[in-house]
Amino acid sequence: MKTGPDGRLEELDVLRGVAALCVVLSHYTSYCARYFGAGPFGVYLGTIYGFYAVELFFMISGFVIYFTLERSVTWKDFAFSRATRLYPAYWTALTLMVVLDHVVFGKPFWAGGYIVNLTMLQEFIGFPNLDIVFWSLTVEIAFYVTMGLLFSAGFLPRIDLVAAIWLTLGALWSVLDQYLGLALPAALPRLLILRHVPFFVAGITFYGLVRKGPTPARLALLLAALSAAGLIDGSAVAGVTWPDVLGRLSVGAVLFAIFGLAVTGRLRFTISAVTVWLGGISYSLYLSHRNLGHSTLVRLHDLGVPIWLGFLLTLTGALLLATTLTHFVERPAMRALRRWYRARQPAGAARP
Repeated sequence: MKTGPDGRLEELDVLRGVAALCVVLSHYTSYCARYFGAGPFGVYLGTIYGFYAVELFFMISGFVIYFTLERSVTWKDFAFSRATRLYPAYWTALTLMVVLDHVVFGKPFWAGGYIVNLTMLQEFIGFPNLDIVFWSLTVEIAFYVTMGLLFSAGFLPRIDLVAAIWLTLGALWSVLDQYLGLALPAALPRLLILRHVPFFVAGITFYGLVRKGPTPARLALLLAALSAAGLIDGSAVAGVTWPDVLGRLSVGAVLFAIFGLAVTGRLRFTISAVTVWLGGISYSLYLSHRNLGHSTLVRLHDLGVPIWLGFLLTLTGALLLATTLTHFVERPAMRALRRWYRARQPAGAARP
């Protein structure tokens, strides 16, 4: 893979950018179709496209987090690296959303919900997300905690075995809960991310293939992850018919193939100033686009702006806002906090 001047893996940045844009387009076009009766330019992307784009994010996380842990000295390094990556942009996007929704769009302000959402742990303690897209952050945090525990316990060298057990647990949970209808504690899939484990395991396995080379065990694990992606319904509504399974399996195969091409350097032709920029702003774009975008679409529609023009104006605004958050909040805050952290570590130690 090609590495950018800041050390980022550019093929993965391209995938991040494409996935984030797919989520945005899915949310905006489906909202227009639902509430205005037509999609912009006659286009309607169902929310399922956005959902599977998020699954691609999870695959990227599996790859990148394993890579990050191999470079970490202690679990504190890893935890600080993740916190500085997630929280500055999240706090800013959340605060901006709450303020603008209240001041500009006249929505009520829920102080308690805002304070709890600042922790990013709201789902774990039974509070709703102020923006529905935050659900994936709950999944990411559960994955980080699990990987951090495995790292601390010294299990990373045996990650293939751990991943196989993890997949097995996910498949068993899916059969019992989703197919046989046996109600299991809701905390189980949330804490162990069983709904999405195939994509995290795929990312981890792809990293092993790229970093250490293919082995029969790793190839079998990748095939098992793909099979589990077809079996396990990661959405809120379980599907138990064979067409559902085959559909999920087909989508999973496409995502696995795209990811495999990216991490083996076969998508370098997609790297450009535009795609790298889009990948760079993907996190801020994902965080800030939905609620404010929907409110903007409604306001423009109420003012008589054509749907297609309102869509273009809203999309442009979302991209500009994400670019601003990335360059003036996300990156500067992350660099400053990591410099502060490194300055307090022993000389010569490898730190985030």
